[in-house]
Amino acid sequence: MFIQNSKLSRMIKSYGRLDRYLSVSTFLIIMKLRILLAAGMGAFCLSMAMPSVAQPTTPQEVKTRVMTNMQIVPERVSATEIPGVWEIYIDESMFYVDSTGRYLITGRLFDVKTKEDLTARNHKEIWRTKWKEWPFQDAVKQVFGNGERELVVFSDANCTYCRMMEGRYAEVGNLTVYTFIMPMLRGEENAREIVCAKDPSSAWSQWMRDHIRPKEKISSDCDTSVLYRNKMLAERYGINSAPTFFFKSGERMKGAMTAPQLETMLQSAQ
Repeated sequence: MFIQNSKLSRMIKSYGRLDRYLSVSTFLIIMKLRILLAAGMGAFCLSMAMPSVAQPTTPQEVKTRVMTNMQIVPERVSATEIPGVWEIYIDESMFYVDSTGRYLITGRLFDVKTKEDLTARNHKEIWRTKWKEWPFQDAVKQVFGNGERELVVFSDANCTYCRMMEGRYAEVGNLTVYTFIMPMLRGEENAREIVCAKDPSSAWSQWMRDHIRPKEKISSDCDTSVLYRNKMLAERYGINSAPTFFFKSGERMKGAMTAPQLETMLQSAQ
């Protein structure tokens, strides 16, 4: 039976993350296997290994062996620049395996000659191709100018830097911003008021720009489950601070930016 990642996330809060892209559920996969190798040494060891089984030549063969040995289904399998080492994509995180699907490497893969982070490069490409998979229905949508460019941001209603960015969206213009409200500071009260307002987009804008709270009271039947879904989405992507931005180019950034910096990122994302 395959591992159900949704049941695992509460089990190892005390362990923390191995890197900024590693989620709780994927960390548990590694703990289950009890094989944790440093990226550099692990890659070196695997590249020197000589498995006795026939070497698979296709991603599907590697995927089948990973499924057999690890009881998980990789979303994506691809060859790396290292012979016999394959990249697998699981739960929004990158890992590496040998051709047998038995040995697992966690960490980042670098080309020291070109000084390129190959893990970041490939992760960026996946995020770029999956742009339309964002659950936009759970985001507060704001349109500035023509709104031809798009930006996803995880934000908190009580975050000073998130509030600072609201004016900069208008400054750069021609932008549609999808904000996933993610309560992190001082509870959920403000966030609940916003998602329960008749016009959440307007309520968000007034609160973040002018510090004006929605006038209507929260009705007893208001569905605030979107806040939980956003929290789970943030955990899935390893987001632990606000604001965190995602661009259509696949770039990911966190922290406030100046308007010129934001404009540069948006232009490069086209």
